Amino acid sequence: MKTILSTTTISYLIIFAVAMPLPSHAEVDWKRFEGESINAIFFTAAYIDAWFRPMAKRFKQETGVTIRMEVLQAGQMRKKQDIMLAGKDDTLDLIMLQMDNRGGKLTAAGHLEDLEPYLADASQTPASHDFPGDWLGGCLNTQKVITGQPINNIVWSAQAQLLHIRKDLFEKYNVKVPTTLEELEAAAEKLSIDENGDGKPDIYGFLSRGRDRLITASFATYLWNHGGSWFRREADGRRVSNINSKESIDAFEYYGRMIRTYSPPAALNNRPSANAALFAAGKVAMLSELNFWMALSEDPRKSRVKGKTTTILVPRGPAGSFPNLPTTSLAIPRYSKKKEIAYMYIMWLTQKQIMQLGQNAAVPMCRRSVWEDASYKPPTRGWGKSAQLAAEYGIAIAKPQAIAIGQMRDAAGEVMNVAVRDGSRAAIQAEADKQAEIMNDLIEKTEQGMNFRGALPEDAALMPESEQIIPIQADGLDRLGQ
Repeated sequence: MKTILSTTTISYLIIFAVAMPLPSHAEVDWKRFEGESINAIFFTAAYIDAWFRPMAKRFKQETGVTIRMEVLQAGQMRKKQDIMLAGKDDTLDLIMLQMDNRGGKLTAAGHLEDLEPYLADASQTPASHDFPGDWLGGCLNTQKVITGQPINNIVWSAQAQLLHIRKDLFEKYNVKVPTTLEELEAAAEKLSIDENGDGKPDIYGFLSRGRDRLITASFATYLWNHGGSWFRREADGRRVSNINSKESIDAFEYYGRMIRTYSPPAALNNRPSANAALFAAGKVAMLSELNFWMALSEDPRKSRVKGKTTTILVPRGPAGSFPNLPTTSLAIPRYSKKKEIAYMYIMWLTQKQIMQLGQNAAVPMCRRSVWEDASYKPPTRGWGKSAQLAAEYGIAIAKPQAIAIGQMRDAAGEVMNVAVRDGSRAAIQAEADKQAEIMNDLIEKTEQGMNFRGALPEDAALMPESEQIIPIQADGLDRLGQ
């Protein structure tokens, strides 16, 4: 795959070159806060034990600074974080967040420190750090949620929504590995397999999230690939719901049919972890889920399909290919008394050699160079190519970015409930019209004076059609079905 500088990356480079003075090549003194400590709140994730805890020990060895990490379930973390930020608690020095989820709310409230002065300071930013130059374009595109906001977070990890497939089944039944949504449905039909002849599938062709608000993350790519979106801009610049547009209804109808026709009944209630477990148990031919779930299907202690799977991009639709790219960032609360120490930690953790350790520990990073380093060995060649392409071209569309983000997700979930359980276009349209009005009312009530960037289709760089097949070719599966 060729190295790509997306328009987003180029724009960042221009902004930095014009707006920020070039630092001299002084070295950062990593020992200047020796003996200090900072407090951080992180949410539970596989990468905490795989990378953050080992790196916290190494950070203390190299800098003399202790990271006091509190790791909580995501909901608990957000509640505690909100209480501390609302109270302007100066003992909270570092937070982990997903900008497409909470970034707009925290930015609008003024809770996050502006990092641009730090980035311009050669005594605090290593000359070799190369931000944003070495960052993949899709990752950079997720950093700013509100138009005009400063850089108030450093994005480091990309959890792309991809399609995990049983390559052994595709090979056994000589099924074309899909590059379009039409081919995806055809493959799901062929790979819904009744092995014991009882008239019921023993292996289901397709599985994705089908439960209420949780569907937004998995549905988003299908929505954009059909030409739909959560929002659109009116001629007067107003942001309004777009879930009831023709293209969005097309997407709801398609996704609902895929769940209703080719997925196990459990899809209507399962959380992502349960869906991933079904795939690892060999019950599903294709799983549409975040990239890190590949680890479960390759775990010999928990999987019956180890060595039989790979990962590709979600197939393109009528509008093209728009990978959904939830990312994770680090940010500094504006009220911290130890902002410079927290920033030093962020700079240390996002150095190339440190991020390479995370990349090699199966934590997908936002630095381009760590994907191309000779030391990196992806779980499969297809996984590596698809995850990197998604991080280059992706867009933060997992949730409808808004102040009332939870209610917006509920609205989309209600439409999907009708799409999965009823399936008629008229019923989907009627529910979408109803929920679009609810979304528009929320925008009017909660977002006055704000200019959310979207995410809108124009925020993304359209992936060339030729890139779609690269992950398939990487695993030698491009000749199947011929």
